[in-house]
Amino acid sequence: MELYRKYPVLITIWALMENLLFAGVIFGWGSLVFILKEEGFYFDYCTQSDFFNQNNSTLLETTSAVNVSNSLSDRDTVLSNISKADEVTSKDCPAQESKLNLWYSIATSAMNLTYAAIAYLQKRFGTRITRAVFVSVYLIGTLCMAFATPELPWLLLPGLLGIGIGGMTVSCTNIQVSFLHPRLRSTIVALFIGLFDFSSINKQLIRIAYENGIPRRTSYIFMSVVFAVITSISTMLFLPKMFIGDVYLEEMERSQKLSKCNDDKKVEQAENQDELPKSQEQELVENSSSVDLEVSPESSKLSFCSTVFSITCMLHIYWTFVHAIRMFTFIGQINVWLENVFDYDETKVGDMLSSFSYITMAAIGTALFCGFVYDYQRKRYAGSGEIKRVYLPVVLPMGLVFFYSTGTTVFCLIKNDVTPYFAFVLFTFFRTSLYAVAFAFLENAFSADYFGNLMGILLFVTGLGGLIQYPLFKWYEAYDGSYLHVNIFLLVLQVSTVMHLVLLYIKGCRDKGTVHINVCSHEMKSNNALQAT
Repeated sequence: MELYRKYPVLITIWALMENLLFAGVIFGWGSLVFILKEEGFYFDYCTQSDFFNQNNSTLLETTSAVNVSNSLSDRDTVLSNISKADEVTSKDCPAQESKLNLWYSIATSAMNLTYAAIAYLQKRFGTRITRAVFVSVYLIGTLCMAFATPELPWLLLPGLLGIGIGGMTVSCTNIQVSFLHPRLRSTIVALFIGLFDFSSINKQLIRIAYENGIPRRTSYIFMSVVFAVITSISTMLFLPKMFIGDVYLEEMERSQKLSKCNDDKKVEQAENQDELPKSQEQELVENSSSVDLEVSPESSKLSFCSTVFSITCMLHIYWTFVHAIRMFTFIGQINVWLENVFDYDETKVGDMLSSFSYITMAAIGTALFCGFVYDYQRKRYAGSGEIKRVYLPVVLPMGLVFFYSTGTTVFCLIKNDVTPYFAFVLFTFFRTSLYAVAFAFLENAFSADYFGNLMGILLFVTGLGGLIQYPLFKWYEAYDGSYLHVNIFLLVLQVSTVMHLVLLYIKGCRDKGTVHINVCSHEMKSNNALQAT
């Protein structure tokens, strides 16, 4: 029983709730790594120099206190101070942090790289089987995170992989419900992206629970149970067995046309008292209840390979790839950047990281803003020609993404105590708008049957962008002033993506056609002229 046909609003709300609770949990890494350091994961990687480097003055004061005081209570106090100093320095151990970040980098890259395979499985076996497999993967991941200990630290890698890949699958199998709401499609896609980013706050809740005495294991086991219950309900009852594709969309459009056509016929028959000849009446019924096969989308729809290798699709993939590199490098190097801005003042760096976490909580609002802009543009060009009404509406949202992305890079080039706040705000808009616009354009410009596969390719390419950040990190460390050169390099790449916007604008302006809607006849062919360009 597939309830999405009868209760589209309920299904959409449920899918959005899943995204909020589980989809992007892996991106709350900053809160999780704090807990892992507290528990001593990979503490044995720290060397003696790491231990005493940054708190030398504290230890000297402690040694002085030992020399001055010989009482037992004073010595206990001194030993306590040494322990606290050791605890602080353990948090600043580069080898420990590097090892933990390695697992995170592998997990986030794998999350995007494997979605091409996930999209194939969804196309081949359907939504239900695909979700059943990867819900199990997610549960294995949460249990690995629950039972990982400093003695079994390797469980972190399968745990992060399971949560990342499973969460991405949950999000991408849910996003198809946006097809149930044609007029708000872009807004709903943007909302999914915003909730995906916002779900990282769940790790912050786990951290708060940990600081209040609730063990990490208990939190992850509770999370596993809630996840199993909620996703099982939607997988078995709410979402389609296969997927929402062109067939369902055509049925929905046809039913709307027939409803309008029947209403028009009743009005016409009431006004015209003369009886139609039987032959004309039969012809009217046939025209109102069938689709012209000569323009059926199935007969002339471009193949998947032709769609992927079209100029529009290739440029869209490149546009997403470049801006994804900017996003990954900003997140990965935010500590290095802030240390450079504040001259290694750890207190200020910590305060700015907290500010960054709170600012990014506005992701839902920024995603909705992006979706509203896109949907407004679509309504503005709704009566235009087939190419123009798809290409021109996306130019403004893509232009905003370009502005957010380049603005973030520019502020990274300015060394000032205030610029990080502007960079954080722009990055929050940028992070949600990037994927919201990228996915919404795939939905609007290409066949719904190819959406899952195209999104898989897009995420695979962004996963490559996540891997490319590693040589950029090495460039950061190569010499003094390298941070400036890396950001200039990224700025050049970002500027090169303008050609995608320009070509979309030119192609859209060249289309001078208009759409004249006749509810009793099949509308103009869809998407074929778009894909051919």
